[in-house]
Amino acid sequence: MAGLSNNDMHTAAMSGEKAAWPQNSDASSGQVETIEQAPGPDTEIVDKATERAVLRKLDYRIVPMVMWVYLMNMMDRVNIGNARLFGLEADLNLGPGQFQLAVSVLFITYCGCQLFEAPSNMVIKRLQPARYLAGLTICWGFVATFSAFVNNFSALVACRLLLGLFEAGFFPGVVLYLSMFYSRRSLALRIAYFYGTAAASGVAGGLVAYGISFMDGHAGWRAWRWIILINGVPTIVTGCIIPFVLPNSPETAKFLSDEDKRNLVRIHEQQIGRARNLREMEWEDVKDGIRDWTTWAYCFALFPLLTMLYSFVVFLPTIIHGLGSWNATEVQAMTVPVYAVGAIVYVACARVSDLTQRRGYFIMGAIVSSIVGYGMLIAEKGNAVSYAGTFFVSIGIFAGAGISFAWVPTNNPRYGKRAFSTGMHLTIGNSSGVASPFLFAGSSFVPGYAASMGMLAVSFALNVLLHVHFRRQNRLRDEGKKDYLMDGKTEDEIEAMGEKSPRFRFAI
Repeated sequence: MAGLSNNDMHTAAMSGEKAAWPQNSDASSGQVETIEQAPGPDTEIVDKATERAVLRKLDYRIVPMVMWVYLMNMMDRVNIGNARLFGLEADLNLGPGQFQLAVSVLFITYCGCQLFEAPSNMVIKRLQPARYLAGLTICWGFVATFSAFVNNFSALVACRLLLGLFEAGFFPGVVLYLSMFYSRRSLALRIAYFYGTAAASGVAGGLVAYGISFMDGHAGWRAWRWIILINGVPTIVTGCIIPFVLPNSPETAKFLSDEDKRNLVRIHEQQIGRARNLREMEWEDVKDGIRDWTTWAYCFALFPLLTMLYSFVVFLPTIIHGLGSWNATEVQAMTVPVYAVGAIVYVACARVSDLTQRRGYFIMGAIVSSIVGYGMLIAEKGNAVSYAGTFFVSIGIFAGAGISFAWVPTNNPRYGKRAFSTGMHLTIGNSSGVASPFLFAGSSFVPGYAASMGMLAVSFALNVLLHVHFRRQNRLRDEGKKDYLMDGKTEDEIEAMGEKSPRFRFAI
């Protein structure tokens, strides 16, 4: 994406004209860089107080809405797990393994569409972004709503496939949308709030299912149909509201003054490097992403984490139901604190991770938490111990996966490599959703817990490897042993080296 020179930006900002907006962020990253490029000599620096004031206006208007829509997104995707406890399998005459298959097929279209994430984001740029996101929301809202009327396995599978199709473009689309307003230094925490809604959806989903469970038999409908219907209708309403709440760009944001808009331009310009490949696609950088072993280590370290996450959010009600003699309504209430703790810990970890630029430590700690949790479930030392184990699992999978999303773009400042690496990271990670439901296909969940621990151990080992590698690279640079790479190069050429520059320090 083309950027503007420092002089162009400065002239536009100071003349009072509508400043052109620097479209330099990639939709997959949504994260802060490890180092910031120095602004040009003509760039006017915005003080911290002014920057915070502008960000507050954005936070009050944009963040709550995108969090709410993602809440609807996740609830529509995983409420099938809540519906299972209220007779869905019996009413649809599902055979062995068919419930798991219905859960997994969503990710076939979901991941298939995410392979075309870049073209999808090109469409967003050509259309009005708010309307594009609204259209996706309305489409999956209708599919989710009409899922309440299915009467057989085939219809359920068809609805799940369509749900994955329309939901696929939402996550990358929102990240691209946020990158239009927030700079690299401020975007990471907003992505944490956005992604943290995945855990909050468990809280909301459990509360909604608990309340709706008392409607079982009302109007001749089983509770599972009411759960799906009542989750779906608000999504349609939300989609209709989006264009009236979210602006299409900073220039069209009526809640920002002209001075606010100029300050946003200046803030972005302060953090944009002068090298072209830091903001535009260079195919050589894409090739470098393919050749770099860390790209694939990131991907296969994330795969186990998302396998656990997708299986956990769908089967948590079933897991808790098997721990004691609670009825379905009580089980829904018991899922709420599990998700709440996971969400709170994740946001706290994301905040500290941003401030310290430490990613690996938090991911490894999160994985250990989940392994401990699954161990407590396997031990079967009593209902209280097993239930406590679900909290440890929740803490680990949400924090581990969420912070992993930040680590990849942080260590890949070159646009082409970052776009490829984060795209593969997301695609390979989400493909775990196809197989994850089958971890808990039998009458006993112990084999699933054991398999989860084994996969998490693999993820832990890969994250340790990445951490050690990046720490070693930083040490070599601190000792000046990589300075020879700058010999004979201009400042612009050194900047264009990205993470290969001896001046770059990796997040560890």
